[in-house]
Amino acid sequence: MDDCWHAPERSPHPPHPPVADPERFPDGIKALSEKIHAMGLKIGIYSSAGTMTCARRFGSLGYEEIDAKTYKDWDIDYLKYDNCYNEGQAGYDLISYNRYAKMSRALSDTGRPIVYAMCNWGEDGTWNWAPTIAHLWRMSGDIIDVYDGFDDRCP
Repeated sequence: MDDCWHAPERSPHPPHPPVADPERFPDGIKALSEKIHAMGLKIGIYSSAGTMTCARRFGSLGYEEIDAKTYKDWDIDYLKYDNCYNEGQAGYDLISYNRYAKMSRALSDTGRPIVYAMCNWGEDGTWNWAPTIAHLWRMSGDIIDVYDGFDDRCP
């Protein structure tokens, strides 16, 4: 599931875990996960290493541990972890590494083998450090249908 699976806000109850949109997922993510697994398939989910996702839903920055635990409880198999609204925590490799490594550790600590897909658009030399904390990673911005030149957003 890509962006917008989220409810408008996190749970108001500490530690404020993520909550799915009750209209889109009236039975919750766990029920959806069970149905998908019953078909022999895997399920992935989306979040951002920022305060909000790219579609302005709540992100995981500062909530890495509770989000990872919730993904484990929902039996999630794959996390795409984006770079939107990162609160300026980018600009050199160590700051980006630390931000993404926090979710990597949180996922690992759950004990569930969740595939971790980092999406920081290739900023800060991702290819130099992402292999140490993620299963896969982006090395550029979004690919779009530009056929007459380069996309200026790609490094």
